[in-house]
Amino acid sequence: MVSRIVVCLASVLALSSVARADDGIALEVFTGDRSPDASRLLSPIFDELAHNKISSGDTVGRLFETAISRPARTEKGLPSDFNEQADRGFKLWAQGKFDESIKILLPLVELAHRNSGAFAKDTALREPLRKAMIGLALAQQRNGDPGAMRSTFEEMVRSYPDANLPRATFGPEASQAFEDVKKGVLAAGTGKLTVRVVDGGVVFVDEAYRGSGTTTVEVPPGEYRVVVIANDQPSRTHYVNVHSGGEAAVVVDAAFDQSVRTTGWTGFQFATGAARDAHEAGYAAQLAHDIGAKSVALVGIDQVKGRPSIVGSLISLETGREIRRASIALEPDPSTERLKALAKFLAGEAPGEGLEVAEVGARREPARVGEHETIDAGGEITVDRRWGGWRWISLVPTVGLFGVSAYLYHLNGSCKVEPTNGSTCVTLYDNSPADRATLIAGIPFAALSIYLFATQTKTVSARTAYVLPTANGAVAGYAFRW
Repeated sequence: MVSRIVVCLASVLALSSVARADDGIALEVFTGDRSPDASRLLSPIFDELAHNKISSGDTVGRLFETAISRPARTEKGLPSDFNEQADRGFKLWAQGKFDESIKILLPLVELAHRNSGAFAKDTALREPLRKAMIGLALAQQRNGDPGAMRSTFEEMVRSYPDANLPRATFGPEASQAFEDVKKGVLAAGTGKLTVRVVDGGVVFVDEAYRGSGTTTVEVPPGEYRVVVIANDQPSRTHYVNVHSGGEAAVVVDAAFDQSVRTTGWTGFQFATGAARDAHEAGYAAQLAHDIGAKSVALVGIDQVKGRPSIVGSLISLETGREIRRASIALEPDPSTERLKALAKFLAGEAPGEGLEVAEVGARREPARVGEHETIDAGGEITVDRRWGGWRWISLVPTVGLFGVSAYLYHLNGSCKVEPTNGSTCVTLYDNSPADRATLIAGIPFAALSIYLFATQTKTVSARTAYVLPTANGAVAGYAFRW
């Protein structure tokens, strides 16, 4: 008989017994540059994962950018003539060509704010940006849009706390407009912004240097752009809202940020294989936690036994370690069905033909892995057969029915109403047959409780056991051969 692998799954989800990684995410991972063939090779995997409600690509990238951080530099970055464009737009305002000035300066300022990392690397860019913001605000004012003018000046006050518009240079009207906005911003009070830096770095807030390492600054209310420079490279840009009298904090791990990619594809890019081996699983779990995903898988191209291969792994959200891993050799070119088999394996199914499954349990040191499994020194693992709450749920009606039955038996033969003046009790409790009915009704629940408690766990080899994590619990299982 052909040897086959059968995967036996025991659902430990509170409301479902189906083994699925619902609402999970899949991330790409590479060492060095992403392979030109990556999209063609990985698309069938991600398409198949989507059938299991496992999102990838732009969907995950947008979630992460909305909730956590965005790239500190756009794909094209700042234009090489940034300074010249800022100067040209400013001169157009001075010449009274307000529409033309706004058409140049508004997208230029917005682009600058999407490239905070460039300003953290080259602080000389701040002066042309300040000039561009002044020209934009004054052009908006003269163009009959005081609301836009106030918004631009408010941003300028937060970014350039010492800024001013001298009357001799800009005229009394422009100078007064800026002073009015500045007074309004300062009158709103301040809040505390704390940037907690992991493993060191230089902190920039709204493109301005604010300190080294973990830094706390007092700032006016508003949204701020936070970038940390570490190893001469910027982190991603973190957007933080500060309220008057409040305290806001953000944690920036520059090494994590520098490996994350959300433009063009979503996942991690590592400079070396050693860095990838050390961090890919932990970083994947961290990203999944950040956006509230229920499970996370990694799919990428790597060397396996000296051959280029597509590698897929499922990561524990609790430990940041691999719990399933398989690969497909790229020579010869893998079929679509084989690629889909890898996706199904990551979603919880048995390994399909052509997959090379790594024994991740054998490669991991014994440790406590969440509340649903324990690896002991002997290389065995105790897994729950089912969600542990069922035994307690079955115990509730057991105790309740037996308790009611006992109470009804206790009342039998006693007076319903206490007699007065030495008279004889004439009304007695007789709870038959309810007392027996509740006792009999409790017996199946008692039997079920005993069975569930007695058979809750099972010990299997750590080489074949795994846990598929989800937000509400985990799907535990093991594989065997015949």
